[in-house]
Amino acid sequence: MLVVFGFALLVLAAAIVVLFAMMGELSSRVPVPGAVQRDTSVRPVEDAKIGHAPEVWPADLPDPADAVVLVLSTACGSCKDVAGQLGTDPAHADWPELAVVVSTAGQQTGEEFVTTHGLDRFPHYIDEGGEWTFGEFGVQLSPTALVLRSGQLTSAHVFNDVASLRDAIDKSSESEQIREQQKEVV
Repeated sequence: MLVVFGFALLVLAAAIVVLFAMMGELSSRVPVPGAVQRDTSVRPVEDAKIGHAPEVWPADLPDPADAVVLVLSTACGSCKDVAGQLGTDPAHADWPELAVVVSTAGQQTGEEFVTTHGLDRFPHYIDEGGEWTFGEFGVQLSPTALVLRSGQLTSAHVFNDVASLRDAIDKSSESEQIREQQKEVV
């Protein structure tokens, strides 16, 4: 009987050690309370009119020859986060081709969004009802980045992290430059 009790005690002790090891592993995977876990993926917008040159271009936006237009909506939680990233990270202010389009139900709501999030330091346009963005580019998602080169839409991306987006666009631009140089050599 003493042997059975000793064996049971040994199994119970081993189970407790395994349980604590599992709890330690699980706790290392749980984010710190209050820490923001941002989705850093950058995905293409499938329905965008790639290759399209916009017929109408808002005067408040930079030249469409080389522009990265971030489309944000006043009704989108992720867009508010992206607007906060733009407003608080000074590194984004040195992105000369960057512009912001705020898709909103009303002009005043869009202007308040721009002011509240400090987006007035970027060229911006209030797109009531998202009509311009959808009409010109076929885009109804937000936050979205529209990348224009030589006046044409070359890519459109859904994103949640501005730094990851900028990285993806920079890498894509570098790849495009390499392809152009290879064409010139041949």
